[in-house]
Amino acid sequence: MHSIQTITSQSDHLVQIPPSKEEDLNASPTPFQRKVCWTGLTTLAALTTTLIVAGIIWALLQGMSFLQPVLMPVAIAAILSYLLNPVVEWLCRRNLPRTVSVITVFAVFILFVVGIIFWVEPAVQRQGSSFAKNLPAYSQHVQDLVNTSSSFITQFMDVTSYHKEGIDPTSPDRIHDYSVSLINEGMIWIQQKIPTMAASLGKFVKNSIGGFLGIFGYLISFILVPIFLFFFLLEAPDIKNNWSNYLPLRPSPLKDEVVSLLLEINNYIIFFFRGQLLVSLVDGAMIAASLMIFVHLDFAILIGVLVGILGLIPYAGIIICWVPAVLIAAAQFGDWWHPILVTLIFFAANNFDSIFVSPKILGHSVGLHPLTVILSVLCWSMILGGLLGALLAVPLTASLMVLMRRYVWRQQPFISSK
Repeated sequence: MHSIQTITSQSDHLVQIPPSKEEDLNASPTPFQRKVCWTGLTTLAALTTTLIVAGIIWALLQGMSFLQPVLMPVAIAAILSYLLNPVVEWLCRRNLPRTVSVITVFAVFILFVVGIIFWVEPAVQRQGSSFAKNLPAYSQHVQDLVNTSSSFITQFMDVTSYHKEGIDPTSPDRIHDYSVSLINEGMIWIQQKIPTMAASLGKFVKNSIGGFLGIFGYLISFILVPIFLFFFLLEAPDIKNNWSNYLPLRPSPLKDEVVSLLLEINNYIIFFFRGQLLVSLVDGAMIAASLMIFVHLDFAILIGVLVGILGLIPYAGIIICWVPAVLIAAAQFGDWWHPILVTLIFFAANNFDSIFVSPKILGHSVGLHPLTVILSVLCWSMILGGLLGALLAVPLTASLMVLMRRYVWRQQPFISSK
């Protein structure tokens, strides 16, 4: 058999290629070449996909930040509907029409909120007037606290052998003068930082009320909250049964997976918020009662109400309420014992919650680490710019956790989707 030869043209000369060279040109790529090509294409595809996803996420975040006045009432109404829908379902199981059940629950909820406002407002006004009236006495209490602390430091240094051997004695007057100077410098520092803090607060408020229609949009949004809440409660069965039909996906295994994922996230958020509401109410009642009975602290009721509201943000809410409680105790009583007692009350309430209340209500399989909650609130507030980020921090972080558990850690879902 004669070998096939290939003739090509190169600068008006005929070149005859040997059969071995022709076989080399027609040969398949080597395994190494295929591996290099596949790795390059995979890297390019992954990089392109990452850039597209990052661009979509950035566009969504920018849109959410711009539309905060529109999205805020929807988010608040959705969270409230998660909390109130079980009561509506309970009334419906008693053969009460759903419309009547929703109107009943809605009216009771509005009356409850108004009652809380009218119950707390006189006490806050009375205690606020008393606080303003006794402000000079509270200033004297702070001064007495400084003097007591100076005397304690002096006595401690007198009985310390290290002080006697290595440091010259320091007179009580010198310690007192140093303490007063330190407090004055602290007050000057606070006064200097007030404009900066006010500017930061103004920036936060601007980010929160900026975007679509600005502050006017927020005023409208708070009016829309009860309207959205009413229709969420009224249409809850239809939303539950038909929401998957509005996904922009054709029937396929991909759509089934997306529906299953969203159901798991929804179940987690429902279970978490309903349980966390009960936990925060228990914490608020315990702390308010303890501050009133054992400390006789001004604004004890208001602090308890704040704990009940901010307790929806696990751990971070109770820490936020602890700071003003300690400051009020220090100004009101002028000693270290009452601020320490307030701290012990918050510490005991938090531990009672962690040991007895949360495991019974939330269980051990649901929950976020305290550091995770605090970081999520800070990060989402910065990403979304304001109140919307703080409000959605826990649901968004919970969604990320569900994604990690489902696709990275390959763990069982929090709650069955069925």
